[in-house]
Amino acid sequence: MAMEGWERWLDHVFFAGLEISMLSIPALVLLLFATPQGPVALAGLTAIAVSTCAAGTFRGGWVDVGEWPRPGDPYTLPLRSAYYSATVAGAAFLGAAADAAVGAPSAVVATSAAVSVIGTAALPRALAEIRSLADRLAAVRF
Repeated sequence: MAMEGWERWLDHVFFAGLEISMLSIPALVLLLFATPQGPVALAGLTAIAVSTCAAGTFRGGWVDVGEWPRPGDPYTLPLRSAYYSATVAGAAFLGAAADAAVGAPSAVVATSAAVSVIGTAALPRALAEIRSLADRLAAVRF
């Protein structure tokens, strides 16, 4: 990656990190009370870090997963908040479940990272489906 490509990627990752950290606060508050604390913390931190890098990569177009919303898009803000919260919480709880099953921190990180990448990659498709559903509902005459 050329230096300007590297800087562009860092720019996308920075704003993705800001967005995901802020919009997933509902999940992060929930994780404050989850146990076991060590595996949940490791899985949650992995989810935030990996989702941030994934979102920056997807939004920048390095990997095409569909039309990505702008970071400050007010129309998708509530949906993105719910979606990021669900992704982070799901990754954290599945990572903690992997720890319970395997008992290794590497299982926590691998599970949480995989859930985070898959969940983040599906965001554009989920938003498109919700948009399509809203259009169909708007066309229904009562």
